[in-house]
Formats: sequence, structure tokens, C-alpha cells
Amino acid sequence: MTNQNAAQGTYYENLFCREIAKDPQNIKNIAEAFSELAPRNQKIELVEREGQYGKKSDVLISITGGQNLKASIKSFKGTGFNQVTRMKIDAFVDRFDFSDNFKHVLEKATIRKAMAINRKVNWISNEDTDFILSELNQNKAFEIIKDSLQGENTPKLFVLIKYDDQIIWVYKMEELLDYLKRSIKVEITKSGVISLHSCFTIQRKGGNGKREDSLRKKDDLDHGGNNIQVKIKCLPLSKLLEPITTIKYDD
Repeated sequence: MTNQNAAQGTYYENLFCREIAKDPQNIKNIAEAFSELAPRNQKIELVEREGQYGKKSDVLISITGGQNLKASIKSFKGTGFNQVTRMKIDAFVDRFDFSDNFKHVLEKATIRKAMAINRKVNWISNEDTDFILSELNQNKAFEIIKDSLQGENTPKLFVLIKYDDQIIWVYKMEELLDYLKRSIKVEITKSGVISLHSCFTIQRKGGNGKREDSLRKKDDLDHGGNNIQVKIKCLPLSKLLEPITTIKYDD
């Protein structure tokens, strides 16, 4: 993550902390969504950023009764085709327990794409499509989506902030994951990208520019442009479920 992206993330984490506590109805809506965890007439005692401690969850909400709700926050504008996870091929294969053959196919495809003169060359070719789909089944796809949204810190809230419209949507993470699990459809798109769902894709990162190229050759799998990235389409995702609460704010 660049310093600029980190600063933007911090800004919107702080904005969420500020806005969520402004309106008692927001607090009530969130507390009622987790009524099994807290007593009646719950109050939010504390809303603070967690991101500065290097954890996956960005914000911590403490409710009376000693319950904590962690929130993962994604900010975007427009349609919000944003990166949610990025890692080297080795790490990706190990993390989701793919085979050595799967790793080999990804490496071959990535180097071919990196070295191609024609930028429109597909990352996943037609000849590799059947093999990729044979290993990347619905269960694997859900693991990847869940990890991208939730990480290891199991936040109970997922928050989307559309900053060009100044609107915040707050979702129950469990409900969102349940919906996504039921609607997974793994396929290779016409442009050679792996689609896990209408709102999630896997692709070669690419586009790291001259600075990275000066440090490593394009066919070096440690080159940042050869990382695997999972991307999310934020605006379509925001329309899949009714949020717990919706907040309009003045920046």
C-alpha cells in the first residue's frame, strides 16, 4: 500500500468513527443487528481505529455488555473496481492450498503476459482454462473471497464508503458472506481474467511502471507487476443486500 493509499484509508476510518456515533439511530440499527450479543438498550461506548495496529479490521466498536464489533472498511468512488488482496504467486498458492501444477500454470501465464508485446494478450489462455477451473472450484473461490473481505481478524461489520456521493453503507459480514457463498460462479472471462463472482476477480496485477522495471526484469516472478491481486467491484456489491444502516454525511 502506498503512503497516499494509507493516508486515504486512515481518513475514511476516522470519518466512519465520527459519523457512526453522530446519529443514535445508526447505533440502534447496528446494536439490533447483533441483539444476541448485547443487552437491551445498548449503547456504543467507544468507536476507534484499529488499523494503526496493523490488523485487518479497521475500526473497533465497543457496545455495553463488553461486546466488541470489528469493522472492515473499503472506500471508493465511481464503480469502485478496487484491489482487496495482493500477494506473490507462491504465497497465493500456499495460502489457499493449490497444487504445484496450479502454481506452474499461473507462473507460466504470468510470465507470458508480462513479456507480451501485445498488451491485450490474455493472462489465462484458452488452453489453460479447463485446468484452472478444475482446481478453482466454488469452495476455493469462497475461501478467497472470505479471506479478501475478512482476513484473520473476523470483523462482524463490512463497510463501504462511496466518497464521491458521501454515503456510507454498513453490512453484517456474516449475511454478506452467506449471500456471496450462494452466488459464486467461477469462470474465465473473454479477457483472460478469473471471475469468482459478479463482484470479484483474480488477475495479474501489472502496471508497476519504470521504477519497478529498473529493479527487476519483467519475467521475474518477484516483480510487483507479477503479483496476484483479488479485485472487488464495490458499487455492484453495495446493491446485493440491504445494509444494516445507511449514512449520508457532509465532508
